Amino acid sequence: MFRHKYFMTLLSVAVFSLLAGQARADFPDVPQDHWAYDAVSYLESEGFIVGYPDGTYRGARTLTRYEFAMVISRLYDQFLTMVEENEPPGIDVQAILDMLMKEFQPELDELRALIALNTARIESLEISSDEVTDSVVEISGRIDRMDKRFSPFGDLTLRFYGVYPDEGLQSQRPFMMFRWGFTSKINDELTLGARLTSGPEGGRQSAFDAFEDHFGYDDINIDRAYMQWRPSGIPGFTMWGGKFSPPWKIAPIVFDADVTFEGLAQHFNHDNFNFYLAELTPVEKGFYLIAQAGYNNLFTDNFNVALTYHYINDDAFEFIRSRMESGTLKSYWDFSRLESPDDYRAFEVYAEYGDTAGELPFKIQGDYLINLEPSASDLEDGNGWQKAAWARLTILNPPREPGDFNFWAEWGKVQANSVLTWLTDSARCSGDTEFWVIGWNYRLMQNTDLAVSYYDLKRLSIDSNSTAIVVDLTSRFN
Repeated sequence: MFRHKYFMTLLSVAVFSLLAGQARADFPDVPQDHWAYDAVSYLESEGFIVGYPDGTYRGARTLTRYEFAMVISRLYDQFLTMVEENEPPGIDVQAILDMLMKEFQPELDELRALIALNTARIESLEISSDEVTDSVVEISGRIDRMDKRFSPFGDLTLRFYGVYPDEGLQSQRPFMMFRWGFTSKINDELTLGARLTSGPEGGRQSAFDAFEDHFGYDDINIDRAYMQWRPSGIPGFTMWGGKFSPPWKIAPIVFDADVTFEGLAQHFNHDNFNFYLAELTPVEKGFYLIAQAGYNNLFTDNFNVALTYHYINDDAFEFIRSRMESGTLKSYWDFSRLESPDDYRAFEVYAEYGDTAGELPFKIQGDYLINLEPSASDLEDGNGWQKAAWARLTILNPPREPGDFNFWAEWGKVQANSVLTWLTDSARCSGDTEFWVIGWNYRLMQNTDLAVSYYDLKRLSIDSNSTAIVVDLTSRFN
């Protein structure tokens, strides 16, 4: 593009000069006072134009095409020479650059120094940035490890519990339950756990404290304190020691969800097969042995079964550990409520199945228990083995987001001497009871649920019915 523009400029000047009929001193027919004398003289000196053989310029003569071609040829040769030298004629680029360098040398020196300083600062910042990044990564790793090693959790529940019998005194009272605990991963094999909870000391059925008619202190107890060991050299094996919640499958007619045991428990797992063995020590001479074998996804997905054997030796029923506290006699493990002259032996079958009907998820649970050691009165009455049964249908999954809800229905029947009633959920089954429960759970806000349950209770041995309403407001944190 530059070549064409520059060439056309030269050509225009030459043609204009020729057409104008200009001359210089070498051309006798071009007077010096002619208005185009300087232009003709410059073009002749640069070799763009020459005169006729007789030395004249003949500026008034018409330019022929041959003469025009000669001028263009000379111009183009000169143009190529200038392009090869990479500079237009008459311009000393290097001289101009040297002049500018000399004129702006102080500013250039200052700019070089500033660039060097900024370069050093940038390199220093890069080093500092790398150090900060490494520190942030290290701190984040420590926080992640800390989160994995120490995980606090807890909940606070406010409960309204009202019982309305057909006859007799009605009972309506608010309760409160507070629990706070943590799990701490000591290493890849050992985990510690502990939890504090409200509720009367030594209470086994519930961690709820009734609101009193005075202001004062409430009991806080150690509800859990255990070690969990998963040896890397024994795949599928886990052991608990201390005070812990049952890790095996349970039903509310056998164990209340608030019950924690003291003793040892082992879990063996292989694929879908699970086996639990627990030895619980309620008293000095007695013990409680539980063995459970379970299988997940039996016959089909999400169908799980478990068979459990319960054994308590007779020494556990003879010894009652109790002491006076603040003028009140408190029992800490009392088997005497079960009328049995010998050891307690019970066999339990538990099953659960979950699926979806269309887009509606549901879960069915069931439990059946037989006391293999009937009491003397049961034998006299011809009742034989005492039994307990329970079933539950849950519609929809547990709420996760605000606005989610689910509901359930339960049925149960518990004969008088079938289970250890002080270990069961007393709201459902205190023994000698048939019950129905309908419940609804709603996620009010993040980590806060409202649950409403309606109970219909009927005593089996006497003609007595009652209803109960339980409203729980629970907030959880972790």
